[in-house]
Amino acid sequence: MFSLIYALDIGTRTVIGILAEKFDEKIVVYDSEIMEHEERAMIDGAIHDVQKVSRIVKSVTQTLSERNNIELKRVSVAVAGRFLKTSIGEAQLNVEEERSVSSDTIRFLEMNAIQNSMEQLRADDREMYCVGYSVLFYSLDGEWIKNLYGQRGKVVSVKVIAAFLPAYIVNAMMNVLELSCLTPQHMTLEPIAAISLVVPPDLRKLNIVLTDIGAGTSDIAVSRDGTIIAYGVVPMAGDEITESLCERFLIDFHTAEMVKRRISTEKTELVTVNDILDTEVNITREMFIETVTPVINEITQKIADETIELNGKPPVAALIVGGGAKSYSFVEVLGKKLNLSQNRAALKSIENLPNVEDRSGKMHGSEYITPVGIAYSVDTHTSSVFVRVSINGKSVDLMGIDNKNTVMQALLQCGHRVEEIIGKPGPALTYELNGEVKIVKGTMGQEATIKIEGETGNVHSRLKHGDTVQFSPGKEGKPPELFLSSVVTPLPLVLNGNKIALMPRVTINGDELAGDVQIKDGDKIETDFLCRAYQIPEYVSDHDKKYLSILVNGMIRSFIVREEEVLVGEQLVDPDYILKPGDQVRVQTFEKTPVVRNLIKDIPVKTVSVTANGKETELPITIFSVRIDGTVANLDSPLYDKAEVQIDTVEKIPKLIDLFSLLEFDLSHARSYELKVNGKNVTFMETIKNGDTIEILLNRGEGIGSIDRHAQSGS
Repeated sequence: MFSLIYALDIGTRTVIGILAEKFDEKIVVYDSEIMEHEERAMIDGAIHDVQKVSRIVKSVTQTLSERNNIELKRVSVAVAGRFLKTSIGEAQLNVEEERSVSSDTIRFLEMNAIQNSMEQLRADDREMYCVGYSVLFYSLDGEWIKNLYGQRGKVVSVKVIAAFLPAYIVNAMMNVLELSCLTPQHMTLEPIAAISLVVPPDLRKLNIVLTDIGAGTSDIAVSRDGTIIAYGVVPMAGDEITESLCERFLIDFHTAEMVKRRISTEKTELVTVNDILDTEVNITREMFIETVTPVINEITQKIADETIELNGKPPVAALIVGGGAKSYSFVEVLGKKLNLSQNRAALKSIENLPNVEDRSGKMHGSEYITPVGIAYSVDTHTSSVFVRVSINGKSVDLMGIDNKNTVMQALLQCGHRVEEIIGKPGPALTYELNGEVKIVKGTMGQEATIKIEGETGNVHSRLKHGDTVQFSPGKEGKPPELFLSSVVTPLPLVLNGNKIALMPRVTINGDELAGDVQIKDGDKIETDFLCRAYQIPEYVSDHDKKYLSILVNGMIRSFIVREEEVLVGEQLVDPDYILKPGDQVRVQTFEKTPVVRNLIKDIPVKTVSVTANGKETELPITIFSVRIDGTVANLDSPLYDKAEVQIDTVEKIPKLIDLFSLLEFDLSHARSYELKVNGKNVTFMETIKNGDTIEILLNRGEGIGSIDRHAQSGS
């Protein structure tokens, strides 16, 4: 059995060892052994007496070794504990230069995400180890994707949920294995092991909670949307039920355990025992139920509360495993606490799992699910491989993946940031060009210097137990330098006989710029990439517009009176003429005289809005009064430098006759007319106001009411 897996479930009350082999999605168990701790050497899933626990582990290992005539050196284990913490981590990588996404890239991406989740726990003074993780989702170029392997794109990202335990819990497990002469093959989290076996990937689309009720802890895993979304732990389980019997009937722990099994599992109605005073005590089923019910209610309520907090709502089903769940009515009560119908909460047994074949004939009940799950999860991305190495003289219990331990993983475990290891790339430059985001990478960083046992290595080098690594941090790359001419290509022209390169008109962050400038991070560039004739005068050395300075109502106004014209060849072109490469261009100037009318463009003019012969018409009612240097003038009076202009406005009362200046009529054939305002006959001097409806009817001899269509505004 070349691929034989030795899995150990080191629980609070028992140690279970199995020998198994995995074939695709099925696991075959060849042998198993279960032993109880000498006394309570573990509390709430944590090892409190390394020596005592190691003795049981040695005994289980020796029994299986001798019975199967093999030497067991490597082992897979799971950990749990009341101090379990979880954290969400994210990471992304640019894979544009890769032909396709490799497994190494995916692993590197996941490790970055785990590093990200670690950083969120560093507020805790205690050193924490990652003991398992699940991928919540991958994305490729911003779109969800089930599997990144073999894909091709620009940017890949991942979100993971990672589980952490304090270092002393993990180190205690490592010490137990070391004393037992066992090398850790991989380590995972107990609820991960259980759910990986009981809830296969195709069922993880359902919102299912799996609860492993042990002796010291109740471990929780929640599936949804095709993955495991959360882990949790409640530091109460079967031992609390046992202790309630100890307290009421004054019996020792082992006796209470026997009573619990007899009544809960074997359905015994009466158990007779001796208490610590050697007094015979008769414990009936009714007395048992009365004693344990409050404790079961408390435990199940805590499990339900934790589940709903992790999941955000009750799940659609609950699967319960572990020996502690065999206690009287535990499953039924937990189902009710989760608001589940009777058929939606069930105690899972190892015998009923289609992906498990028990050739040992020894495994019965739910307590075997976790050890088999440990073996089942060996080749999944939900477990950690432990190898002890030295990084710059510091001993590290390395947690790897898939039995592939790398320098990168060891350095991350030591607390080194990814940027220190691979040499942080220079910061990228991000800008927008016409609304499209552009990214220019910085220079690559210099990778760290790594030596393994004195030989040159790299971050991808594999490590084995006992390796010594020397590490010198990498160096950060530099940011890119990008100029506008690299983004917007200048146009070659001949101006007045000289060759020039004309930049298209560009705005950066809303400001119009001329010439070549350096682009900064976050700049927003707008351009149509075209060069137009109006840009040319700025390139002429004697380019100088002539201005008039005029005092208008006490404020100085400037007017351009000398401007330039652009010729391409001998042809005068419009200012918006689009220039072409190689155009022969020259500039000539001309002067113009401004008039008062040029001054009133910014003066608001009031109007009344009426409907004349079915068409809306705006009638100005503002009248301008103009004086230049004290002399009466009109809107067409010319202006000159330093003139003092006074412009006043008055509002006139609008009359119907004023409307005729805006309308055109063909009166050559009209015999009579009729004027109406809002349906009433009126004269030319009728006052009009906003919203009035006006009808001007011309009689051409064909009867009153024949409307002349030319009598409409704007025709």
